[in-house]
Amino acid sequence: MTSFLQKYKIRLIGGVLVIAVLAISFIIGGNAARPDKSPATADSATTSVTATTATTEPPTTVVPTASTAAETATTVLPTTATVETNAVSTVVTVPEEKTEPVTDKYKTDPIPTNKPKPVEPQEQTTGDETLSCTLSISCATVLENMDKLDEELWELVPEDGWILKPEQIVFTEGESVFDVLVRVCKDKKIHLDHSFTPVYNSAYIKGIGNLYEFDCGDQSGWVYAVNDWIPNYGCSRYVLKNGDDISFRYTCRLGYDVG
Repeated sequence: MTSFLQKYKIRLIGGVLVIAVLAISFIIGGNAARPDKSPATADSATTSVTATTATTEPPTTVVPTASTAAETATTVLPTTATVETNAVSTVVTVPEEKTEPVTDKYKTDPIPTNKPKPVEPQEQTTGDETLSCTLSISCATVLENMDKLDEELWELVPEDGWILKPEQIVFTEGESVFDVLVRVCKDKKIHLDHSFTPVYNSAYIKGIGNLYEFDCGDQSGWVYAVNDWIPNYGCSRYVLKNGDDISFRYTCRLGYDVG
């Protein structure tokens, strides 16, 4: 018997170990199959989270209704209309037309800044001081246009064109070009015909030495100059200064042929 136990001792111990291992495995497996508190707790948490998520309302997205759109349009349109109105106003606005400046009620063209302004005859006053000027009268341009002049007037044209060569004239302070011309022509027995033009408030020279406007073409007539400037107002509105050089010239081309 003792030899039998010794012979099979190792096998018996191995068998016992196998049985013990199986028993431990059975116990562990049973515990694993039973529900545990931890998994249950996790499931509860999951359920709670799910419930919370399900009951929480998602962010509200406001969809504009027709009335809201209308209100928005109502709010926006006035601004746009104002902009459009302003834009149209800017486009259609026409700047004021610039008119030619007039220096007085007699329709006098603007006077160059360095030239004397006209003085109305009714406002002219004379002084005691005696001054001098130079006066000349010429119709030399007619000599170059004799074909336009009637033959019966040819004898009126001097050979050199001078009706009055440059001559120094004494005048009184405040006198006009017209005043000097009238006095000299009277003294020299030179024919002079003139008229008064109310619209320009000035005397108009129609003829000198029996040569009249339009005698030598439809652009002919008498013009005057002072110091080589042809004023744009009548000779009775030009008040002389000491040393002025006056010249009356007959023009056949509206003054362009006499400078």
